[in-house]
Amino acid sequence: MIGILWMFLLLPCTALAQQEASAVAPPPEGLIHTVVEGDTLWDLSAKHLGSPWKWAVIWERNRFVTNPHYIYPGIRIVIFPPPPTEVSLGETTPPPASAPVAPVATVHPSVPAAPKAAAPAPPVAKVNYLVLAPEDQVRAGEFLPEEPKGIGRIWGGREMKISFAENDVVYLRLEKEIPAGQLLGVYRVRGPVKVSGIRSHSGYVKHLVGILQVGRVDREGQLNARVRKSFEDLTRDDLISEEIPGYSPVRIVPGAEGLEAMVLAGRDENEEIAAGNFIYLDRGSSAGVAVGNVFRVVAVTGVAKGIPSIPGKRVQSEVAWAAVVRVSGDYSSAYVFRSWESFDAGVPALRGIPER
Repeated sequence: MIGILWMFLLLPCTALAQQEASAVAPPPEGLIHTVVEGDTLWDLSAKHLGSPWKWAVIWERNRFVTNPHYIYPGIRIVIFPPPPTEVSLGETTPPPASAPVAPVATVHPSVPAAPKAAAPAPPVAKVNYLVLAPEDQVRAGEFLPEEPKGIGRIWGGREMKISFAENDVVYLRLEKEIPAGQLLGVYRVRGPVKVSGIRSHSGYVKHLVGILQVGRVDREGQLNARVRKSFEDLTRDDLISEEIPGYSPVRIVPGAEGLEAMVLAGRDENEEIAAGNFIYLDRGSSAGVAVGNVFRVVAVTGVAKGIPSIPGKRVQSEVAWAAVVRVSGDYSSAYVFRSWESFDAGVPALRGIPER
């Protein structure tokens, strides 16, 4: 255990941060917002929590809202809960005049005892967290065995463009009715991706590229929307979904050592993967993987010369560390927070950080 903590203390500050559990400042209390037309939990989160991707924190405090991406004008949303109500027990009733009076005890002066030494304060626990901006973390994406389905696509824009960015007005072709003001996610899908390695897999990579806010049907019968956020240029091939990811801090818990996974793909199409990329592993919650687990990526780093005991004379070494940020039943998404060399899909990854 000491070895694990020592290793984390050596990590660069851009990868992990230590936070004292007792040093977290309490949030403000008692802020309630009355919704007006056009409001979203996404916007309220940006204004009051510092990031739109923390919208799930506000939704957790207002579970009467059935659709977190559309809120009705006039309802009251709790941004910060009110302080607890203090209950006064009142004054103690004096005893009746007829009640017997207890005898007064005689107190003799005595030498005061020497003050006891104060007990040493217990050590403050420190916790490691992955340092990753919310808007980067929500774009981790996922690996899916089947082609994902959405509710429609962009078919055009108010301006003649091939692709669209923030504040552009686009026209949608949707398979279901969506109320004006609702937010929708735009996703890029790549696949089928076929991977060969210690195991073979085929599937699809899906990640967030933008956010739309639905407008109204215009006089020509066209449903429009405004691009509220674009990480990449949005195209007609991108998939529209009612799903919008939310952010929560990733606490590093390396996990039991030894579980082997395989790197299925990187989020982007580039072949070489390194620090700053997201990768997808073929192990998920069904294998005991949890958010915060750390995997060590292993790849061929050279050829052994004059060492006949090494099969094929290929030398494998650790080339990167990645922390899991999202888990499904059979797959997980991880952020590569440290790398010594780039690597390709198909290589193994081992969970845990051994003591050194």
